[in-house]
Amino acid sequence: MGISQIITGASVFLTGLLPMSCHKAAPQQKAAPSTVTAGTTSSAMHNLGEVALTNHYETCVQLGDGKNCTFLPKMIDSHNVEITLSLESKTDGKTHDLTVTQVTTKSGKPFEVAVGDFQLSLTPKVVVNN
Repeated sequence: MGISQIITGASVFLTGLLPMSCHKAAPQQKAAPSTVTAGTTSSAMHNLGEVALTNHYETCVQLGDGKNCTFLPKMIDSHNVEITLSLESKTDGKTHDLTVTQVTTKSGKPFEVAVGDFQLSLTPKVVVNN
């Protein structure tokens, strides 16, 4: 694994901790982590359909064969959302590959993105939790 992948993985991990620490101080509803199982149309193409996401909360999508994709949405304004996608490959609890991609799209509009060896097609529905 290259040094840039290690740094990127560490950055994503630490970035994920920051929003969680900010939410602990404010009284609010707890959002349970979501897990979605992907419908597969081929070995590299996954059509996830409509995916419900909560602003600043991770959602994990299981792609099969020990591969999981984690979505971390961040609303930029009332329509646009920045989504950080982390694709990791695990066997026996050990991470073998980690690919991180960041996209900006509109909530409720379908889009496609390449993450590692996978092509994902989805429609994000982002809920803002104040």
